[in-house]
Amino acid sequence: PHGQELWASSGINAEYGDYMMAAEEDVPCHLKRPLLPVSRRAHNYALIQQCDMTEEMKAETLEACVTAFDKFPNNNEHVARYLKDLMDKSYGSCWHVISGEGYGFDITHETRNLMYMFIGGNTAIVIWKCS
Repeated sequence: PHGQELWASSGINAEYGDYMMAAEEDVPCHLKRPLLPVSRRAHNYALIQQCDMTEEMKAETLEACVTAFDKFPNNNEHVARYLKDLMDKSYGSCWHVISGEGYGFDITHETRNLMYMFIGGNTAIVIWKCS
């Protein structure tokens, strides 16, 4: 129904079958979110576009992104600061974070230290390390 919040129970939005998402079994239960109104075509969980991190680092970074977005849903600056501080403490300094909508980027990063993802619809987060 248009304008109502829905809980997604599968990886594909039934109203927009051409808008493909990861299969439900690929998304841990604690990362699923309620969908925004159908008219916005939002996904209900973090959608990773590119990542070359180890599986352990990827899982921890994804969890941190979900936590940051839950804490500061309307403030991209606070999301970026929170994630940068957390990554600097966990994996050493020189981490960089961009959070927001409608931007492009071209970066140089250390191998095995990049994640590019969307969360909560149109908000993109890029996390990378370069010394």
